[in-house]
Amino acid sequence: MHPLFPDVFPVRLPEILAVFLVVLGTTGVFFDLMAFLGGRKLLLSTREESTGKEPRWPFVLMVKPVKGLDEGARENFLSFIHQDYPDYQILFVVGDGDDPVVGLLTQLQEEFPQKVRYKVILEHSGANRKMNNVSRAVEGEKGDLVLINDSDIRVLPSYMKTIVAPILRDPAVGMVTCLQRGTPAGAWSSRLAALMLNTEAIPQALVAYRMFPIDFAFGPTMLLRREALEKAGGFSALTQVLADDYHLGQRIVSAGYRIHLSSYIVDAHIGEESLPALWSHELRWARTYRNCRPVGYAFSILTRPFVFLLSGGLLAVLSGFGKWGLVAFFLYVLHFGFLVTISERIVGRPLGFPDLLLFPAREVLSLCLYAGSFGSRIVWRGHHYRIRRDGTLLSLDVSPCSYEMSSGGESP
Repeated sequence: MHPLFPDVFPVRLPEILAVFLVVLGTTGVFFDLMAFLGGRKLLLSTREESTGKEPRWPFVLMVKPVKGLDEGARENFLSFIHQDYPDYQILFVVGDGDDPVVGLLTQLQEEFPQKVRYKVILEHSGANRKMNNVSRAVEGEKGDLVLINDSDIRVLPSYMKTIVAPILRDPAVGMVTCLQRGTPAGAWSSRLAALMLNTEAIPQALVAYRMFPIDFAFGPTMLLRREALEKAGGFSALTQVLADDYHLGQRIVSAGYRIHLSSYIVDAHIGEESLPALWSHELRWARTYRNCRPVGYAFSILTRPFVFLLSGGLLAVLSGFGKWGLVAFFLYVLHFGFLVTISERIVGRPLGFPDLLLFPAREVLSLCLYAGSFGSRIVWRGHHYRIRRDGTLLSLDVSPCSYEMSSGGESP
């Protein structure tokens, strides 16, 4: 109570601040609710996608840029080779003839000559090497549907039919995209990475899905109508930008098409890595997100109630305002319950006891990444860049570029 004006200031400043912080934490719990409702909406769309008679499935050119041997690379690739889909071909794209993945691709091409080809692209004129390689690799390739997906994901045989069906039903759909969930294949660091996908990235995406029309894509899966891709400027329009999935989605929508978020969730099998490596690639994701939506990212701190509820609850208890401390505790339990439910019922990855133990560390790490995201330098697949304000990349590497291309699935 204020010593001079006891009736005017009945509540002390620490109590006011504690209440304010807890109210901010309530905002984050509201977004948890929106994520849960977005997940329910996605599950309902599963029933819609599974109805109807068998369509005539068109040819799909699947383009898969690869670099290095990811965790379980052969099993990942085989999951795409063994699809329950009648007419498709996988074109692997590599940016270095000495890449260790080339040996595996050569082996797969020999085992599945009707399904597998690869190209080695040696001209790296675009700062975004992935899109540079993809753009050059698809030149002259046929297919009204083009599917580009990541090398570190694994799918079930039903994957292709599930994502192709929406684009056949609705001519306004120019792109189908999928969320990505994490499956830890190691100990603590792989579990931390999986927790980020399952309890942070997917819930944030579900909030956007629940509240707004989707106007961006998720890189692990982008299925495109060829005509929509061409009207959007093709892959060549993305060779200088970092967030190619985001910018491609924006271009597809600007070209007059709709983006469909599939109910299918792809699996990323995450191997063990050092804490610096984990920090490096998650920092790249954070800085990418901030560059794409700077205002939205700045306010995304409100979707992380941990810091507000913890600080507000502690301040309330220390200032003798115990009821608000209990409110903060209840809200955090609610926040935790929402994320556990989303991970189990929507993502399909129940949190085990080791995940629960690591959950507070995941919350702290995410807050540190948020603070560290306000920078412009990143490391992407061993290459150093600076992100410009317009989303384009400035390479900080000083190695010279060569200008050759090996194609047709031949060994370099």
